[in-house]
Amino acid sequence: MTELNRKLSIAALSLGLAFSLNAVAAEGMSSDSYKAGKDKIAADYKSAKAPCKTMSGNAKDVCIA
Repeated sequence: MTELNRKLSIAALSLGLAFSLNAVAAEGMSSDSYKAGKDKIAADYKSAKAPCKTMSGNAKDVCIA
């Protein structure tokens, strides 16, 4: 096995492990905690976007981004 193939294999294994751990973490979340997290994200987004309401044009686009 060449050095490049070995590095690619390790990278693919690491990526697969990361995705599988993420899936396990997502399965452990209750629907109530999911909804609470979703509501918090929506509220944070709304409050962060509020100062952009008074702006227009490119300044508003940059503010939102």
